Amino acid sequence: MLYFCISENNFGQLIRIFPKLNLVYFVLALIAMIIYWLCDSVVLFRIFRDKLISFTNFFRITMLGQFYNSITPFNSGGQPAQVMYLTKFKIQAGEAISKLAQKIFVYQICSTTVSSLSIMFFSNQFKNKFSGFTFLTILGLAFQCSGIFLIVLFYLNKKKLMNLSLKLGNLLYKMHIIKNTKLFNQKIEKHMEFLQDENFSFDFDIWMFIYSFVQNIAFYSVPFFIAKSFGLSSFPVFSMIAAQIFITLISSANPLPGAAGTTEGSFLLILSDFFVGHEIAPAMILCRLISYYLNIAVGSIVVFLKKSSNI
Repeated sequence: MLYFCISENNFGQLIRIFPKLNLVYFVLALIAMIIYWLCDSVVLFRIFRDKLISFTNFFRITMLGQFYNSITPFNSGGQPAQVMYLTKFKIQAGEAISKLAQKIFVYQICSTTVSSLSIMFFSNQFKNKFSGFTFLTILGLAFQCSGIFLIVLFYLNKKKLMNLSLKLGNLLYKMHIIKNTKLFNQKIEKHMEFLQDENFSFDFDIWMFIYSFVQNIAFYSVPFFIAKSFGLSSFPVFSMIAAQIFITLISSANPLPGAAGTTEGSFLLILSDFFVGHEIAPAMILCRLISYYLNIAVGSIVVFLKKSSNI
């Protein structure tokens, strides 16, 4: 981000452009992120509805997850942080893991659905942006589906899932990503035992899917509102939303926190037809500030308050 801000004085251009922005649409972009957080909180609230936990605390849990997801590879730190926070309310770790797995399952189904629809109806519009576009989007979709696949496999055959984790551990060892396959497999087995002890099940709730769908659309609509704030109007809203979905799919395989570099580069390539040449980089910076760095800013406040209050 620092590179893109310094390069060609893009951040300076953003400062000059900012007073000319349509503030109504800029505020709508911020509201879209707030809706994204609130929908996540509501889903948690519905999953843990049998617990005496206030909605405010579920919002804190959401922002803890957003913060730690934003600063860890593959968005992997949010769920462990949320589990630790939930144990403060005398919820067993196994139960917390089980219920959070339900939330991930619902979110991934909704995310995979909107991604699949975008590939079906809008990929032809963007596939010539750069070579490998189709391959990277399909790879990103497969990455999104992996969470659903693992949870379904857990339901059907836990032994096969364990064998799959053993093969994954060996592959990661050969790639020099992990150093101890035995420890890796022990952790996987321990998590599976947690789920099994808690009789992991899924309580179908249509409202959870509705809120998760709205959450997805709210996040993907941020570039649309930013484009409108720049005064752009000659583009279909669904094309802009699909473009952000493709950016997310292409960036999903990047292990760096926030998919740094890939997200910014994909934005500049995929959305080049929507923005005037000198405006696209400032628009990208603004989108990243709202859709990524705002998670860190608000989430860090929650982390600080949590530590200060010993909660």
